[in-house]
Amino acid sequence: MKLKTRVYELSNGKYKSLPELAHAMGIHFSEVYRVRQGKRGISQKFIIGAVKAFPEYKLDDLFYVAPDEGDDLRLGTSRERPRQIVKGSPTLEKPDLHSKAMLTIREVAQLLNLHINTVRRLSNKGMLKAYRIGSRGDRRFRREDVDGFLKEGKIE
Repeated sequence: MKLKTRVYELSNGKYKSLPELAHAMGIHFSEVYRVRQGKRGISQKFIIGAVKAFPEYKLDDLFYVAPDEGDDLRLGTSRERPRQIVKGSPTLEKPDLHSKAMLTIREVAQLLNLHINTVRRLSNKGMLKAYRIGSRGDRRFRREDVDGFLKEGKIE
């Protein structure tokens, strides 16, 4: 199965040439040309560009899955994947570390640009002061202690 596009049929009345279509999609002309010739598969950039160039159409109008003759291979993506690509993948939001009094181990690791296990090791050695809370003994760090650790700047 292959992901196919109707972009070229839809562009006939809207765009005069392939370079004009490529410009509207925000991608290089060669990529549009190669996808049209079948020399290149449909990439994430192509999908985003098609949505940008044809905002009045839905993804189902721009793309479809077609069976490949004699080919038993699967596309490798679900029908939902193009929608996820257009919506954008979820990104982890950086926590507002300046307003918090106590930080989690993950926030400290993010702040220090270290792995979580490295922060645990520093805490176990006593180099970074941690407070244990709850029945599980989760670690919490004061912002002042983390700032002090940064000023000392020594990691073994």
